[in-house]
Amino acid sequence: CPWQGPFHELTVHEAECTHPTKTGNELMEILDEMDQSRKKEMQLYNSIFSLLSFENIGYTGGTHGWPWRWGGLGVALALGWHWRCWRLTVLNQTWVLKARVNDSERNPNLSCKRTLSFQLILKSKVNSPLECSFLLLEGPYDDVKINPVIYHFVFTNESNETDYVPLPIVDSVECNKLLAAKNINLRLFLFQRQK
Repeated sequence: CPWQGPFHELTVHEAECTHPTKTGNELMEILDEMDQSRKKEMQLYNSIFSLLSFENIGYTGGTHGWPWRWGGLGVALALGWHWRCWRLTVLNQTWVLKARVNDSERNPNLSCKRTLSFQLILKSKVNSPLECSFLLLEGPYDDVKINPVIYHFVFTNESNETDYVPLPIVDSVECNKLLAAKNINLRLFLFQRQK
């Protein structure tokens, strides 16, 4: 049973819990789902550990104020939640990180269910294709829960922008918490793949 809570609520939970009445087959299905989830998690961490063996690894992180702080959250919603957040220097290249709220939704201010997506843009000119893996994680002093997801892209002078990809925030509550903050703390990791 995945229930968690204070000890004084345990007896109430045990009286209402459906797990003791489940059949062996139902319990095996639950255990299989848990096992698959753990396997995916281990594959992700193995991928991250593999990336850490790359020769060229770049990292940037810090605290950044929201660009629309002057107008407040309402103005940002009215403008459609599209902004250019940061200009970064990583792996001796200049990058821009763009973000937007509720990708295809015309008026995200009418919904409390929000998502964030981001796009990585290479601003520097390169002599040869730059194949990279990258991920965006929560930064220091931040309690927003972001599940790590590794993205891949080959940057060239002609193709220097990734598609918008989801910022893998756990849920809409976490997304709203991030959007309500005065500052945002994120870490960008870039791994240059060698040929």
